[in-house]
Amino acid sequence: MQLLALPGFLAFFFVSLWVGVRLLAQGRRTRELPELLLGMGVLCIGPIGFGLSMFAAAAGASAPGSPSLWAGLSALAVGSGAASKSIFNWKIYHPRSRAVAAVSIGAIVLLAVAIVADGLTTGFAPAAWMQPGWVLVRQAVQVGVLYWGAAEALLWWRRMQRRARLGIGDAVVANRFLLWAIGAGMAGSGSLIGTLVGLSLGRPLGELPALALTLSGFGLASACALWLAFAPPEAYVRRIRSNAARSAAP
Repeated sequence: MQLLALPGFLAFFFVSLWVGVRLLAQGRRTRELPELLLGMGVLCIGPIGFGLSMFAAAAGASAPGSPSLWAGLSALAVGSGAASKSIFNWKIYHPRSRAVAAVSIGAIVLLAVAIVADGLTTGFAPAAWMQPGWVLVRQAVQVGVLYWGAAEALLWWRRMQRRARLGIGDAVVANRFLLWAIGAGMAGSGSLIGTLVGLSLGRPLGELPALALTLSGFGLASACALWLAFAPPEAYVRRIRSNAARSAAP
């Protein structure tokens, strides 16, 4: 079953790597904040943070109670990605809201405190992933930021979809909001389920093949959504426009 889980993990790793690098390169050219923040978020949470966490889990299998440098680096990477997405949610969706600014900054501060406290108390030992503690605080913030971004994207998808039906919006752009919501939501759900199952059973991912397969499915769904959002095939784009034209027809 572990081999069956591999395609989903690899798809999430390579697609998020490609999307993250592409967004950062575009942001460097245009000097636009959205591309830079999204690129940082996707790259740090996906290939860097996820890749390091998988390596840490494998390296710590023989000594789960020992401090782990790789897990610490993974926590820093994922935390940086979550911080970037938190700022994105604030600056892009609610740039003038002081309340949202406070929530975004508060989430980043809490995340930083949790990472430092986790390192000081557990040394990021793999066994700490399956026990109550600061690791749960940072996981909760990270999942919350992903769900927040997914919810904002869903709201914009509905707005853009209504505009597209009236002939004053772009159906492809509307669909990208939906795909982004799916990608972020699937990533957040996979992280949440992995944390809750590991905590309740007290066993690492390597000993839970059914969980590994489930998380692989979430990773595959997230990867597909990211791919369609940022590099959709022409046939997919034509289908979206065709469906929108039929919906707008009297």
